[in-house]
This record gives sequence, C-alpha cells and structure tokens, in this order.
Amino acid sequence: MAKNSEKRAQSRKERLAARAEAERIAAEQAKRERTIQTAIGVAVVVVLVAVIGTVGYFVGRNMWESSVPTSQRADSLYSKVEAVKNKPKNATKDGGFLLSAKGLNKQISNVPTIDEYMDFICPACGTMNRTTHATIESMVSAGQINFVAHPAAFLNASSTDRYSTRSAAFVAYVLDNEPDKGMALIAKLFSTDTQPGEASAYKSVSNADLIKIAQSVGVSDKVAQAAAQGKYEKWIDAISAWDPYREELWNVTGSYKGTMTTPTILINKNYWDYNTLTAKYNTDYVSLLLESIGLTKADVGNSSAKPSIGSGTPRDISNDATSKSSGSKSESDSEDATTSSR
Repeated sequence: MAKNSEKRAQSRKERLAARAEAERIAAEQAKRERTIQTAIGVAVVVVLVAVIGTVGYFVGRNMWESSVPTSQRADSLYSKVEAVKNKPKNATKDGGFLLSAKGLNKQISNVPTIDEYMDFICPACGTMNRTTHATIESMVSAGQINFVAHPAAFLNASSTDRYSTRSAAFVAYVLDNEPDKGMALIAKLFSTDTQPGEASAYKSVSNADLIKIAQSVGVSDKVAQAAAQGKYEKWIDAISAWDPYREELWNVTGSYKGTMTTPTILINKNYWDYNTLTAKYNTDYVSLLLESIGLTKADVGNSSAKPSIGSGTPRDISNDATSKSSGSKSESDSEDATTSSR
C-alpha cells in the first residue's frame, strides 16, 4: 500500500507540474500577443510555411487588421510622422527613397516606378528580395524602372532588441547619405547568411554587426558609424505605425483583403497582387514581375528597351496565369492551409 501511495503521489506531482508548465506557456503566449499588439497597433503576426517540391522554407508575413475608422486614424498617425524631429532629408512623404539611373529622387519619366515596403526580419521579404534583387538592380541601372525602397519596422516583437526598427533606421540613414550603396546593403541584409530568424530562432544582430555588414558592401566608415546611432529610429517607428492604415497598401483579394502584409509592392502606385498570380509562375517572381510591367527577360538591363506599361497601369495577367496553370499548388493557395497567428 505504501508503494501505491507513493505512486499516486508521484503521479499527482507530475500532473501538477505538467499543468504548471502548460499555464506558463499560455501566459508567455498571451504576453507575446500583447507585446505584438503594442508594437504594431492592432496586429497579428503570421508565419506561413510553404513547401515547394522537396525544399521547405518559411515565409513570414506581418498582417494588420483594423476595426477603427481608417482615414481618421491615418491622418492622426501621419501627423505624428510629421512631428518627428529627426527625419531623413531625402525621404519621400510616404517614407520611401527613390532610386534611379539618374540618382536619388531623380525619377525617370515614362518607365514604371516600383515601391517595396520591407521589414528586414520578415522571411517573406527576404524571399522576395533574394529572388528579384538582381533583376530589379539591373533594370534600375539601365533606366528601365524607378525603385522606391521603404524600410519599415512591423516585427519588433520577433526579436529581443528591436531589430526591425534598428535595421530599418540604419538602412534609411545609408539611403539618405550614400544612396548608391543602398540596394547592395538591402540585398546583404536579406541574404541567407545575414538575415536573422524570428522569435525563438532570433540571434541578436548588434549595431556593431550592422556596421560591419554595411562596410562589407562599400558603405564608408563615417556613414556606417553614424547610421548605427539610431538617428531615424523614431521616424521609422512613426512611419511603420502609419503604413498599415493606408488603404493603398492593403491586399485587394483573398483572405488578406483589407489588410497590409509584407512585402507590400506597388507598381505605379497600383497594388501588385502577386499572391493571386502564382498559379502559372509558382515562385518565379521575376517572370511574374516582368510580365506585369511588360518586359522580357532578354531585355532586362538593355537601356534601349522599356517596359510596355510605362508609367501606366500594370498588365492584367490574372486570366493568363489561371488559364495556363500547370496545376501545381500556388503559394497563395498554401497560405490559407498553413497560416497560424501568434
């Protein structure tokens, strides 16, 4: 009987320990969710798992949802952007830095302008950049497009040291002072050997690390050191609080309709709904982008060839993408099956 009593006591002790652990995990999760809402506004951070063939990779997205009047809230938040003392002198009113073959904020006429909103810890932003960077850089150099980089911070809760804000402010400073190094720095921060993981997978990237990364792509020591001082962090936070309330940045179709996700891409200020067009192109975002602006792969980097849409509306290739689908499951299809909020 003594042994049975001991077993029952041990079993009860184990159940209590298991319950306590479950409660601890639940409390941490609740705390994390509150932290995310504080950092982003009314937000949900979403991690998507996409598997293509035998290669699996994680696609992280940041989704924002609102139940308040957006126009009123947007105006209020933009007033806070304007109130920030230290703002980049060369940033556009919507927080971007326009890069063209002519230089910073020297827009080339009659060619597409592509805006990209990016968070440097966002896995999906990394995937998009690694896929399209070389093509976009070639088109910019050839005067075939204007590219507007929007460094932003939506995922501070996914790091322990506000990496989203620090890295975005760092990039903003470099774009403002040495814009010719901006695209190379962005690509380096999104490279697989540099971009950190999210949440429990995050390993701190210090300001000293950011300096070394910048120097590795040719940013001068003076600018790299100054960029690490965080001069534009408050501006980045203000811009990033405002962005999700801008209706032009919201998804226009699918389960994310009416919300902002990252990366967000505009072509001539038109929302580029790339996730609904992957039936034909799967994850070949380069082909998808080129089809949307009307340029062949063979003409990328050819300064004599210009995208057919010019500064107009992107080509509607949705019917073409659907009718010519190979039948493979698209990334946008897999999102609905694998999305989970944190």
